[in-house]
Amino acid sequence: MYTSYEERLALIQALQEGSKSFFTKIPSTVHLNGDGWELTSIGSQFAMFNGVVIHSSRKGLVDEVITAIKAENIPADIRLIGPGISQMAALVEHGYKNLGGTPFMVWQADESVDSFQLRSDLSVRRLNEDDLDTMCAIYNEIYKMSDEMISDFKQMLLTGPNDFTYGLFKENEMVSLVTAMIFKDTVGIWSMGTPTTHQKNGYGQELLQYVMQTHKNMGSKTFMLYATVAGKFLYDKCGWITFDYLPYLSVVKADS
Repeated sequence: MYTSYEERLALIQALQEGSKSFFTKIPSTVHLNGDGWELTSIGSQFAMFNGVVIHSSRKGLVDEVITAIKAENIPADIRLIGPGISQMAALVEHGYKNLGGTPFMVWQADESVDSFQLRSDLSVRRLNEDDLDTMCAIYNEIYKMSDEMISDFKQMLLTGPNDFTYGLFKENEMVSLVTAMIFKDTVGIWSMGTPTTHQKNGYGQELLQYVMQTHKNMGSKTFMLYATVAGKFLYDKCGWITFDYLPYLSVVKADS
C-alpha cells in the first residue's frame, strides 16, 4: 500500500494539514504556501517551532524559502519530502545542516488492537488546562527545554476539540502522555513522552495502544507520526510501518 510517491506525499500532506490545529490559539502564527514549499511560524526565536516543508525540485525554490524565512525574521527548521531532497545542496550553501532522516511511520487501523486491555494498575484520561503545568514539567524533563522554549511550546498544547491529549496515570501520578491530533479520518501522533523515572515499564506502549484502539473505535482509519530514533522501537512493536526517512535540516550556528 502507498507505494507511489504521490500516495505518500498525500499522507504527509494530510499530517501537515492536521498539525495546523496546533496554531489556532496563537495570534502571531504565519502560514505561507509557495510553489512546492510551505512555511508555518509562530514567530518563535526557536527554529523547532517554525517549520518549512519542501516537496519540489523546482529551480530557485530554495532562494524563495530563504527570502520568506528572512522576511519573517525567524529561524526555521526544514523537512525535505520526495523530490525536495534534491534541494539539499542548495540549503547547505545557506548554512543548513542535515540532522538525519526522520522516520515517517503509518499504522492502518486493523484488528490487532481489538483485544487490548489496559493494565489494571493504570488509568487514562483526556487532559485539560488544569494539567498544563504537569505536562510542561514532563516535557521539560524529557526534552531538556529551556523556560523560554517551554513558554512557546505551551501555546501549542490543548488547542481545541481536535486535540486529544491523554495522560496515563498510576496511583494518581502521570507516568506517560501523548497528543493525538484528529483530521478527518486520520490521526497524527505528537509529543509523546514518559518521564525518565518511569521509563522501561511499558507505560508508553500501554498508552499508545490505548490511543490506537480508542480512535480506531471512533472511526479513524490512518494513524501517522514522525518518530524519533528512540521512539521508533516502540512504534515498531505496535505494528507501525516506516514508509520513508525524511531529511531534517537546521541552521548551523557559527562558533562564538
